Amino acid sequence: MTQSKRDTAYEFIRERIVMGQYRPGDLLDEQTLARENGVSRTPIREATRRLVEEGLVQVLPRRGILVSRISLKSINDMMEARYLIEPFLLRKGFHLLNAGRLAEFRDHEQSKIVTGDARVEQSVEDFDTTLHLYLTGAGDNDYLNDTMRRLMTQNQRMRAITSSLSSERVLESCHEHVAILDKAIDDDLDGAVEALRTHLRRSRESYDRLGDFNHEYFSL
Repeated sequence: MTQSKRDTAYEFIRERIVMGQYRPGDLLDEQTLARENGVSRTPIREATRRLVEEGLVQVLPRRGILVSRISLKSINDMMEARYLIEPFLLRKGFHLLNAGRLAEFRDHEQSKIVTGDARVEQSVEDFDTTLHLYLTGAGDNDYLNDTMRRLMTQNQRMRAITSSLSSERVLESCHEHVAILDKAIDDDLDGAVEALRTHLRRSRESYDRLGDFNHEYFSL
């Protein structure tokens, strides 16, 4: 097995879970996944171990690979963790953020607002994840940054579902991102942190409504 085969299999499965093509509760067959990727079962097993660590799948002996269900508790836990970690990391690394990079992020979000583009990007190029990991990554804490990557993986699943139920939330999120970036570009640390907290609070409120929209996705 080569590293590339394992990574390709991982990205293939992860993409379909995050974007909702493999739905919570779906049972995946190892042999079918191997055939679809043109590989043996070994890269699939290696990829599956990584997906288990990220909380995206569970391995059921003699049954297959179960796409993890989304519990309302796990959503609340995820957002609670983000509300604690993200403002801390933004504050810690704020002085290292690059003004030009922040302006690029702002231009992207403003473009989506102007065009009314409510699409959620594919997970490998997901802008929301890239932005949040940039704002927190300058905090330079390996343990918290690793936790952030795991949290944002789960957050991508939430956003993919939310966007299919309410495109308005995607554009609201763009406005909230612009508010964060405007404060950061103006070198207003306290303002940026408060705008981030507002964004996270509103995101959590939108996720709280998911159970009312589509019960089949959730376990309590």
